[in-house]
Amino acid sequence: MIEHLQKLFKTVFAFIIVSIFILGLVYLGLGYYYRDSFSYGTRINGIYCTGHTPSEINTLLNERYSYDGLNIMTDDVTVRIDPEDIDFTYDFKAALSIYLNSQNPWMWPSNLISHRNRTLNPIVGFDIAKLEAILDSYELFNYDEPPVVSTGFEDGVYVLYDNTRHRPDSEAMREAIYDAIYDSVDTLVLDETYYSDAAYTDEQIAVIDEYNAMESMLGAHITYMFGDEEEVLDDTVISTFILRDDDGYPVMSEAYVETGEGDIYCWSNEAMDAWVDALADRHDTLGSTRVFNATGGFTVNVTGGIYGNKMDREAEKEYLRAAVRDKITDQHEPAYTQTALYQGSDDIGPTYVEVNMTDQKLYYYVDGELIIDTPVVTGNMGRHMNTPSGTNYVYYKQRNRTLIGPNYQTFVNYWIAVNGHIGIHDATWRDDFGGDIYLTSGSHGCVNTPMEAVSKLYDMIEIGTPVVMYYVEE
Repeated sequence: MIEHLQKLFKTVFAFIIVSIFILGLVYLGLGYYYRDSFSYGTRINGIYCTGHTPSEINTLLNERYSYDGLNIMTDDVTVRIDPEDIDFTYDFKAALSIYLNSQNPWMWPSNLISHRNRTLNPIVGFDIAKLEAILDSYELFNYDEPPVVSTGFEDGVYVLYDNTRHRPDSEAMREAIYDAIYDSVDTLVLDETYYSDAAYTDEQIAVIDEYNAMESMLGAHITYMFGDEEEVLDDTVISTFILRDDDGYPVMSEAYVETGEGDIYCWSNEAMDAWVDALADRHDTLGSTRVFNATGGFTVNVTGGIYGNKMDREAEKEYLRAAVRDKITDQHEPAYTQTALYQGSDDIGPTYVEVNMTDQKLYYYVDGELIIDTPVVTGNMGRHMNTPSGTNYVYYKQRNRTLIGPNYQTFVNYWIAVNGHIGIHDATWRDDFGGDIYLTSGSHGCVNTPMEAVSKLYDMIEIGTPVVMYYVEE
């Protein structure tokens, strides 16, 4: 029995020794095998790599790898960088070699219990100069503007320019873009962490304070209407109405300093009055020089006369002061002390009388159509009684009137007054009209007109009709 057990023990012992020897050979063999290839149970990027060399796995990974480029998303711009734009290249061989070297080939038995699943990124390369050229084409990635706070006007509105807020960190953005490409990231969002605010200087704070004070006073928007023409009063102009000291700074309102209420700065009534006066100068036509399109296709400058628009300057000054202080938005037709038939620079319109005193002709147009074309005799030039030029209007007409003047008393059938004692009337004592009669035998200043023509004109013309009277300079 003992002999049998001894025999069995020897057999088991021998088996164990042989098994250990065989296992040792397997261990040593696989350890030697895995020294140049990946260990048992290794998976990289989903590929089973056991027993394969880095070169073999590199080929497989390159076949599967795809990089479509980088989309850069910002608040201001979206930038697309395609791989071919920067000569993008990639290869896993170096990464695989590093990973292989990190493995201990003699520790392969541990993989029997725990498999290795790894994700590796390729070693990428690209043309840095080409990437820099792309980034240089965007202001966002080259932002180097100094912090500035100033005020100005946009479309007539008073605005604050302030580039101290939300300033892009171009250097950090570029670094993030490089990292994204190296990591083969397809989308990079440059969020708020890539922006910052610059600290305000004392001078910039003063600008902001003045802006806030000014902005609280501005805001009126008035469109002055002159017929089809208009002139807009907005913050651009209104800001000039604020009183400033000799150094150009706005003058604080004493009432605001004492109570903290009301307008912060003082208004300059003088500046507002001057603006109204300039507005009236631009648009008043009474007594102005008009460029008149005369019959015959030429233009003539006509100065003076009693016809035209004259703005009520005092009423408009009062209106402006109230409108500016109350921040009114209005489409405003100015008040006038005298009005023409039309407002605007062309206040004559399509119905008017034209008297060419050089050619001794009178024309009457109705809605642009010539109705009367007649010769006339105007004031006697030789006796210095020449009819004054100017743009006038029919302010009165009368039948059967006796004209009285120095050394004369004359009855006329039709009287059309156009400027003081100057009028258009018949002259039954004359047989001829037109030509050079006015040079030596003209009237006392009135426009002598043939009976047939003046009677027709009298019946048709209305009070207020413009009468343009001029001489043509040689």
